[in-house]
Amino acid sequence: MSSSAASEERTYFSTIEDAIADWQPPLDNITAIRDAVRGLGYEHVFIPASREFIGLEAPAGGGIVGYVMPDFVSLQPLQGEKRMVPLPVAGSPAPKPVKKAKAKKTSTAEEPPKLCMTCFTVLPATGICAYCE
Repeated sequence: MSSSAASEERTYFSTIEDAIADWQPPLDNITAIRDAVRGLGYEHVFIPASREFIGLEAPAGGGIVGYVMPDFVSLQPLQGEKRMVPLPVAGSPAPKPVKKAKAKKTSTAEEPPKLCMTCFTVLPATGICAYCE
């Protein structure tokens, strides 16, 4: 699997099976998804960063030919009739855990700036007020 940034962040997979394993739809939907896309002419399988669906792209940049959504599979073959296949269990797949970056502590956030007791301006690093010296 590899990542690509065309118009959106996408993770590409070698097979539909790999994408299904990563996307984690309800178990009762897996056979229905496999049956729906069987025979569909696609070359690339991806999941966008939003993780809303599995996309199936036609060979040689022919565009999207199918989407696996949480409730249905949308088939849009280059040659043939478009159709939607409902899935047995409606619902979203398990979200992939998102790693959160730890916030860096800064000295300005930890303690407020020191003020001159006479004119109430912020003191420079020297601690001597330029206005009152």
